Amino acid sequence: MATRWGICGAGKISHDFTVALKTLPAEDHQVVAVAARKLEDAQEFSRKHNISQAYGSYEELARDPDVDVVYVGVIHPCHLKACKLFINAKKNVLCEKPLAMNTKEVKEILDSAKKNDVFLMEAVWTRFLPASVEIRKSLTQGEIGEVKMVGAEYGVPLFHVPRSDQKDLGGGALLGLGISCLQFISMVYNGEKPESIKASGVCLETGVDESVAVILQYSKNRMATFTCSAGVELHSEAFIAGTKGIIEVGYQGWHGNNSKRPLSMFSSLSVFM
Repeated sequence: MATRWGICGAGKISHDFTVALKTLPAEDHQVVAVAARKLEDAQEFSRKHNISQAYGSYEELARDPDVDVVYVGVIHPCHLKACKLFINAKKNVLCEKPLAMNTKEVKEILDSAKKNDVFLMEAVWTRFLPASVEIRKSLTQGEIGEVKMVGAEYGVPLFHVPRSDQKDLGGGALLGLGISCLQFISMVYNGEKPESIKASGVCLETGVDESVAVILQYSKNRMATFTCSAGVELHSEAFIAGTKGIIEVGYQGWHGNNSKRPLSMFSSLSVFM
């Protein structure tokens, strides 16, 4: 019997996932329902992808008895609530890049998944990049000593994308780009919570941030910084400085349809002792 998928969110990431999923044999996987905050958005999505059921609320999707697993493709701040909703409805969940959740929140939904005997899967592709694997290996082996400073920057013009300047759609530099910098820093510091966070940025009239600079202070005199911009292209590089050396992490990208899109945030690295 085919695995029956429900899609939570009718945005571009859900569109891309649905297109990819439908390349698999129909006898193995089928998309049977989609839900969005607005019924008309779900209906348009269902017509585009030939999906039989469209819902105007996530709660309706959670109650659908014909859905085995839900793909959560909503904006980052909604991941925790959406995951809890579907897990408590005893649906298996695949969450797209849940980078806005902290370790306490992740534990909360993991515990809920165990209690309800369902799978909780996450699509954080960046952690499986060759550079990320090598970084974790280098840090575990203590090649650069104790990490004292982490820095990252990520800048890609985004405002040609319609939702990017809309606050209620999760637009702006921090959610669109900075969240990846934060995930990188969190990986280096093993998910440790910073003791203080200071941020400054430039906002558009729509209320979303165009550029942001953030300073995070950790225990034992350690810190991290990141800068992101949805208005201009930056070098988009990162570094990890330790007491014995430094790791420099590079970035690659490609141009298509007259717009730059990220191939991978941190795709290559060099270690200096």
